[in-house]
Amino acid sequence: MLAAASELMMEGGVEAVTVDEVARRSGVAKSTMYRHFESVDDLVIAALDQMVGEVAAPDSGSLRADLRAVVLAFRGVIERSQFRCLFASMLVRSLDDPEFARVFRRAQEVRHAPLRQAIQRGIARGEVDPAIDVDQAMYFVQGPFIGKRLIEDDQLTEDDIEVFLDLVVKALAPAT
Repeated sequence: MLAAASELMMEGGVEAVTVDEVARRSGVAKSTMYRHFESVDDLVIAALDQMVGEVAAPDSGSLRADLRAVVLAFRGVIERSQFRCLFASMLVRSLDDPEFARVFRRAQEVRHAPLRQAIQRGIARGEVDPAIDVDQAMYFVQGPFIGKRLIEDDQLTEDDIEVFLDLVVKALAPAT
């Protein structure tokens, strides 16, 4: 089921994933799908989670190194051009479908965990302003990387990563 849903998403975006088509491709009965997933949206997110894989929250001893490890772990996923289109289709569907938006947000929270933990460790080590809103900081950290890849459709080079990390670490540092 997950493989069929993944193939469909990569071929035609989120909208291509239907219970009928997943059942046809996977050979699994629709009733079996509904025993495992509440909805096709849950199946989509499970397939996406399988494609992305789990990213561990690094603890290298410095904010910059932790952030770099998270960025590199996700870079392998977002470098594939199909993921750019898939992510865009998920955003569009989220705008039109409140239920999908809820499921998508829930899935994003799980994917944000390594970045959130890196920032929290940075606070504990005194590298990040303790008054900072961790959730807002997390989006601030992601912004340059997502923008470069999704909006400009450019690959993230090592130089890009280093420049962005320098800016992010400076911006999150405690005021002196």
